[in-house]
Amino acid sequence: MSMISEHFDQIARDYDYYKKRNWYYYSNLKKLYKTLIPSGSRVLDIGCGTGDILIELDAAYGLGIDVSPEMINLAKSKYKDKNSLEFISGTVEEHGSFLLSRRFDHIFLSDVIEHLEYPQKTINALSQVLHPGAILIISMANPLWEPVLLLAEKLKLKMPEGPHYRISSKKLESFLLDNKLVIIQKGHRLILPVHIPFISDFFNRVFEAVPIFNRMGLIMFWVCTKDGN
Repeated sequence: MSMISEHFDQIARDYDYYKKRNWYYYSNLKKLYKTLIPSGSRVLDIGCGTGDILIELDAAYGLGIDVSPEMINLAKSKYKDKNSLEFISGTVEEHGSFLLSRRFDHIFLSDVIEHLEYPQKTINALSQVLHPGAILIISMANPLWEPVLLLAEKLKLKMPEGPHYRISSKKLESFLLDNKLVIIQKGHRLILPVHIPFISDFFNRVFEAVPIFNRMGLIMFWVCTKDGN
């Protein structure tokens, strides 16, 4: 078992607690994915945790995969009555043939890429799973926020990250292009990631539209498709 899977097994019982505590961040993350993924799609969630983003998407079929068996057990328990959802433990590399056979419309990784020791290998495996016309979405925390995130973790205000390797947008984009994945949209969201009534939503809505300020958004995302050439 890898250090990453061990870490998330250890925090699995507290995972939803931390998400509720930081609900404003996660609600905005869910809004982003609901904007990018139409309801009724066939969706693959890489690093699904306990399945809370996947359930929001109203997928015709949703598959969540995670390296933590404990996370998968919790997801199965929480959504045992959702016949449209399935959860398995493991990695994209381990389940490549199985995932390819499912033919997903959308594949996404939410706050996952920075936990991969070798992200280029996972992106390569994903490019093999991605059918022509399907969409890959990757989101991660803006590396500019690393000092703030580390402080919040020390103060026990956010979920312990465990092993992680902040990757620059330039490096990530080079991995995507190396695998013939075309970036069709990218952006930043959530400059103010804490909820202040009557202020946070207005502030984020206004300043996300300002080029200089929007690069400070905590959430960075990329939307890609496979190059048909």
